[in-house]
Amino acid sequence: MSEQGWLIDTKPSRRFPLYTRLNANDVLPDPITPLGASFSWIPHILPGWAAGCVALDAFLPSEFVDESTAPVAGFFYGHLYVNQSNARIVGIRAGIGWKAIDAAFFSIDSPPHDETPEDVNPLLSERMAARTQWVLTTETFPELEEERLMADRCRTQRPDLGSLTPAALVMYARSLMPIERLCWRSEAIAGNQAATGPAVLSQLLGEADPSLVVQVIGQAGDVDSAAPSFALWELSRTVRGDAALTAEFDRSVDGLADRLEGFRTFTTAFASFLRDFGYRGPSEWDLGADSWETRPELALSLIDRLRQLGDEVAPANKQKERERDATAAMQRAVMLLDGNEAAVATLHLAAASARRFGSWRERAKTNCIKVLHESRMALTELARRLHAEGHLDSPRQLFMATDDELDILIAEPGRLKQVLIEREQAWKKLFLLELPTFVDSRTGVVPLDELPRKTQVAVEPVKPGDVLIGGPASAGVARGRARIVYDTASIADFQPGEVLIAPQTDPSWTPLFMVASAVIVDVGALGSHAMIVSRELGIPCAAGVRYATRRIPNGAEVEVDGSTGRVTILSL
Repeated sequence: MSEQGWLIDTKPSRRFPLYTRLNANDVLPDPITPLGASFSWIPHILPGWAAGCVALDAFLPSEFVDESTAPVAGFFYGHLYVNQSNARIVGIRAGIGWKAIDAAFFSIDSPPHDETPEDVNPLLSERMAARTQWVLTTETFPELEEERLMADRCRTQRPDLGSLTPAALVMYARSLMPIERLCWRSEAIAGNQAATGPAVLSQLLGEADPSLVVQVIGQAGDVDSAAPSFALWELSRTVRGDAALTAEFDRSVDGLADRLEGFRTFTTAFASFLRDFGYRGPSEWDLGADSWETRPELALSLIDRLRQLGDEVAPANKQKERERDATAAMQRAVMLLDGNEAAVATLHLAAASARRFGSWRERAKTNCIKVLHESRMALTELARRLHAEGHLDSPRQLFMATDDELDILIAEPGRLKQVLIEREQAWKKLFLLELPTFVDSRTGVVPLDELPRKTQVAVEPVKPGDVLIGGPASAGVARGRARIVYDTASIADFQPGEVLIAPQTDPSWTPLFMVASAVIVDVGALGSHAMIVSRELGIPCAAGVRYATRRIPNGAEVEVDGSTGRVTILSL
């Protein structure tokens, strides 16, 4: 670790100077492993992301050609930062403005945008106007379906990894990265266009009743990242209906996988679940993170929480309730437009578009994660062998290597052992940093060794009657006792009906949403993909409630209004 930055940190853009952790936390909440950055993100994901921005007609290829790295995102202090300037220019050229982009994706006040003549491009704006009409009216996204088939094929045609040589394992993992790059092109398209519907709704309804925007959007009804939650729910019903199986869960989740051999119905269903959804897991965008397939205990812990719920709170029931709420909200929105037929027509188009692209955004992410996971599985097999042979202190240390160093590990397996031990120690220190929300190349990047640690930053505890303001993410109002959960590996104390308060969430958290009465996250926004899933599951959610995990104590009674983003402290 140098004084200026971490091993894999990228150079900030001068043309697109503002970067933010907002809406990056739910993609990569933790510092990325060196292998995750150098193997997939920097050489493939970031260029695929940039290609998507060009395909949107938002940029010309020449605007990116002089950049030393893709100007859509970067890594600072080992953490992913989204390029907010780039996203704002998309809004300017689309005709909705940069403030609408901030409202859709970033949720809280940000440094102002310094507009330049280069931000405006009439030719691209004309093309984007035509694309906006497509966004509001299209019912198909053919490229996305093509990539879904490709991603599924990667899984179904996985070779016998145990029979491959180390060199073949690395070659196979690398061979998947061009597909990852292609899938990220559509992810960028779907992610950007997911803001169009909400932005139009905000223009129509924002002044009269901003809370209606989230309520009108409601559920998409076909969200890929919600599917594992429904599958986990069904598995939890199997446990709940079997007294002997329940007794095994009651004993402990630790070692549970080894005690399930006699429960054929459950183990068969769980094996099918891992085959279909094993690519999911906490911090799933990082090659070096565990997935449900590499660490099944993570999924079993979620089943353990869900089994405590009665059938009356099945997610299908909540869906029906939210459908009724969305219908009532649409009726109120139509009344607010007071007979303006053109506005009412646009309202319906925008709401339908927001649902479709919310769903497509999740499908695009799912495609990307599936492909990335297949590389993870090959590299995990290599890590297992190197550890078994004594060349690594733990399998996870393989992911402290860079892509170039994989070739060294194949030729001289023990050569980097001490290097990787020391690098892992340095990497773990990145978790302790109090990160700046924004990095701005105009003012310079603060050197890593000048950042404070989380323990050095004081926050004011809440008191009864306080109202914390975040962004609306999923409609509904609920009350409950607060429970702070920092990661899905440590959810044993979380009880059904409590209000889940987390630093941020990714799709691996969403099964917990079914257990919670409401969700509060430190960082996030309306367009965050976990928030899309919370709407599918019918859970009130307030996003971007700054320092919520540090200001609200466990056990506090809180009220969450997911339509407005307001969190009221009722008692301590």
